[in-house]
Amino acid sequence: MKWFKSSVVAVAIIGLLEPAQADGLLSHYRDALEHDAQFLAAQALSQAGEEESRLGLAGLLPNLSLDAQSNWSQAQYETVAGSLEHRRQSRSYSVQLRQPIFRWQSWVRYQQGQQQKAFSRLQLGIAAQALILRVAKAYFDVLIAKEVLDVLSRLREVDAEQLAGAKKHFELGNVSITDVYEAQASFDLVSARIIGARSKLDLARHELSRITGSPVGELRGLTGGVGMVLPLPADSNAWVASAERNSLVVQAQEVLLDIARNEVQGSKAEHLPSLDLVASKSLQENPSAGNERGTSATIGLRMSMPLYAGGGTSAAVRKAKALAAKAEYELDDARRAAALLAREAWAGVIDGIGQVRALEAAKMSAESALAANRLGYMIGMRTGRDVLEMQSQYSDTLQRLSNARYDTLLAKLRLKSAVGALSEADLVEVNLLLNEPA
Repeated sequence: MKWFKSSVVAVAIIGLLEPAQADGLLSHYRDALEHDAQFLAAQALSQAGEEESRLGLAGLLPNLSLDAQSNWSQAQYETVAGSLEHRRQSRSYSVQLRQPIFRWQSWVRYQQGQQQKAFSRLQLGIAAQALILRVAKAYFDVLIAKEVLDVLSRLREVDAEQLAGAKKHFELGNVSITDVYEAQASFDLVSARIIGARSKLDLARHELSRITGSPVGELRGLTGGVGMVLPLPADSNAWVASAERNSLVVQAQEVLLDIARNEVQGSKAEHLPSLDLVASKSLQENPSAGNERGTSATIGLRMSMPLYAGGGTSAAVRKAKALAAKAEYELDDARRAAALLAREAWAGVIDGIGQVRALEAAKMSAESALAANRLGYMIGMRTGRDVLEMQSQYSDTLQRLSNARYDTLLAKLRLKSAVGALSEADLVEVNLLLNEPA
């Protein structure tokens, strides 16, 4: 499977990169592989699914059984001479071998076992991709929350300077008390937002720790000016078409449809005869009053032909056909859902790249505007409110830019997941961008 092959290649790359990126996204993902309860549960379920093929094979292989019995009997006779009591113990041992020769339902069950095995592997692949997305989102949520807190902390420092300056200018009679009140209000508002930002950061760290099973320390984030490029192929229709074919959810639903169709065949097979080869050997001790031991051996063919089961077999066939039709509709819905996910992820990437570029330009403009307003305030051409509003606008731009960058990276991962191609190799690419301690 594509996702599995990509993961194998990524493991070799991870080995080279991990020492330098020990506190990056990859290390947290590898911790999650060992500690995330949802993924470990999916692994256990996959291991159970692996046994389905062996259970199906068992119906085609010989069946060997051993039977042992020990019986005690007591008889009492009334004769002219009096009562006569007779006691006897007999033992018997038998070994029987049964080899199915023709059992169509057993062959269908064997095929279903192979399909169940394939389904369990696809389910594990879906869980693996979901784990990548959950780790990435939790990791990015921590980085976003940390950057928001840093931006607000810097804004409060600037507001504190603005407040001190307003008080000083008020004492000198250069500004009115309104400027002081406005600066104080801005400072208090930012202080309140910092309290919420700290709580959000703490919760984000706990969420990441819940997935990885280890405490969250310092994380590495995006360096400034990281370029955002379009995924290849740069055609949304190609991604949508690939999602309809290669999505792991679609592939899993296709297997479920095959299983449902085989169930129809298995139900119909209940009408067919079955033929077994049966061989047995038995040993009896004290089989009768006149013999101490007896042995026998038999070999032959046993055919069983169902004639009538009260209509149950026909009902089972109709039920299986209805469930197969249900599986067909669910497959159609899975394809449509995969196409929608691909479109949403593609739109997230395209919109995200556009927003990042626009917000980077807005950041530069806001920096220039803030510097100009500060200068204007110093020479009396701008009010304190103008400076406060521009500082707040600059802070909001930084926060929106941080969100847009990480949301775009997550949208790229979701796009790869939509087409069933998400693997550790994609985390390697993202991890290379995370070189700056957040």
